[in-house]
Amino acid sequence: MLTAAVASACGSAGAQSAVSVSGAVDAGIAYVKTDSTSQMQLATGSIAASSLVFQGTENLGRGYNAFFLLRTLFFTDTGEVSANRLYGSESKVGLSGPQGRIEAGRLFNPTHQALVFKSPSQSNFAGAFNMAIGGYQPYWNDSVRYTTPNLYGATFAVQHSFGDTGVSGNNNAAGTAYAINYDLGNLSLSGIYETVSTVALPAVNYRAKRSTVMGVYDFGFMKAHAGFFNENHGGFGAPLEFNLSILGVSKVVTGALRVTAEYGHKDFKNSANQANYVGLAAFYSLSKRTTLYSEINLINNGGAAQQGVYRGIVPRPGENTSGYMVGMRHTF
Repeated sequence: MLTAAVASACGSAGAQSAVSVSGAVDAGIAYVKTDSTSQMQLATGSIAASSLVFQGTENLGRGYNAFFLLRTLFFTDTGEVSANRLYGSESKVGLSGPQGRIEAGRLFNPTHQALVFKSPSQSNFAGAFNMAIGGYQPYWNDSVRYTTPNLYGATFAVQHSFGDTGVSGNNNAAGTAYAINYDLGNLSLSGIYETVSTVALPAVNYRAKRSTVMGVYDFGFMKAHAGFFNENHGGFGAPLEFNLSILGVSKVVTGALRVTAEYGHKDFKNSANQANYVGLAAFYSLSKRTTLYSEINLINNGGAAQQGVYRGIVPRPGENTSGYMVGMRHTF
């Protein structure tokens, strides 16, 4: 990490500030196949997207801090920024103190945080959590979030997005999420409930209600992971509702080697569509900053489901698909 620290006096508080630059570069080679075709490809962001991060904090005194974070996501293979956004991940500013933490800007969706960071692999390519993306959005624009102080291992958070405020009378993407996170001893548990509007008149106007529970228990010799995601809609023009169940394990074999296995089952309601997912991964740390990894995923689609490999071939309705890749991730 390249760090530039700036210290200055700020009234009687004697505030101290620091700004840092960090990031990660992630790339590999993948082979992806469906029942009808296959291809070799350069994979990018298979653990997580390549990124460039600017962040800073200022000590305001008496336990209070001001902070900001700007995270650009980019494709290693082309150098293009993700989703045509300068800061495709979070871009936020906030305050923290004894009464909790408040932040505003483009923020992580709490649902996404729980599904990703409590999954066995925490990886895009091998992670069963990707079966839920498309139902929910990983980031919320125009958002504000308040998180309480830690109370006996538990924190509570509420987040609200004002949606597409530039369009008069349009509440597209407006939503609210409530989250509880509990971390104490060997147990880490998250529960989230969110409601989000999707509006594209005249054909689409619905409100999604999503509930998520995700947990990890550390047995010492390995960790067990389990989660459940449920999506319901009210309105018209909505996609199919679905449930997603996730089970998995992760284990540190040596100080440098970690292996994971996970299973996901996605069941579309009132439909014959379903998808079963198996993800396997091995991560080997060459150093604190450099990781080599290998990942496999196997997807069985039923009915007209088209669940695909992360950034792979979109299968035809009901086609099975799989992906095999090796890669490298370097952080700085």
